[in-house]
Amino acid sequence: MDKKKQKKEQLDDAIENATKLAEVQELQRQLAEVKVEHEDLGNQLKRAVADYHNLEKRVQEGRSELTKWGTSELLMKLLPVLDHLEQALAGVKESESQSGWFRGVELAVKELNQVLASEGLEQIGADGQFDPNLHEALDTQQGDDNKILKVIKKGYTLNGKVLRPAQVIVGKKPPPGMEEIKEGEEKINNG
Repeated sequence: MDKKKQKKEQLDDAIENATKLAEVQELQRQLAEVKVEHEDLGNQLKRAVADYHNLEKRVQEGRSELTKWGTSELLMKLLPVLDHLEQALAGVKESESQSGWFRGVELAVKELNQVLASEGLEQIGADGQFDPNLHEALDTQQGDDNKILKVIKKGYTLNGKVLRPAQVIVGKKPPPGMEEIKEGEEKINNG
C-alpha cells in the first residue's frame, strides 16, 4: 500500500506541479499583456502631453496674432492723424516755427512717433529704388528709371509686415527717341 500511496502522492505532486506551472505560465502571459498595455498607455500619455503643449503654443500664437491685429487696426486709425499733424508742422511759416504752440505740437508728434515705434511701427524708407512690396506708385515722371522721386504719403510696417505702403512718384526714363524730339523742340523754341 505504501507503493500505491507513494505513487498517488507522486501523481498528486505532478498534478500540483503541472497546475502551478500552468498558473505561472498564465501569470507570465498576463504580465506580458499588462506590460504591453502599460507601454501603450505610456505612449498615449506622451502623445497627449505633446498634443497639449502644441495646443498651448497655437493658442498663445493665436492670442499674439489677435493682439497684433488689434494693434494694427488701432494704428491704421492713428496714421491719418499723424499724417495731418506732420502736414501741419511742414506748412508752418518760418516766423511761427519759434512759437510755443509749434514747439508743443512738434514735441507731441515726436512723442507719438516714439510710442508708435515702441509698438513695432516703422516708417518705410522711400529714398531709393521703388519696391512694389513696400511702395505704391501713384504716378510716374521723367527721371531715373524706378527711382523714387517724391513721397506723397509715408508708408509703415508693423512688426515687419506692411501696414500701409508708401505712396510715391516714381521716375521713368523717356522712351528712346523722345529725348531727340525734346532737344529738337528746345532748339526750335530757342532758335
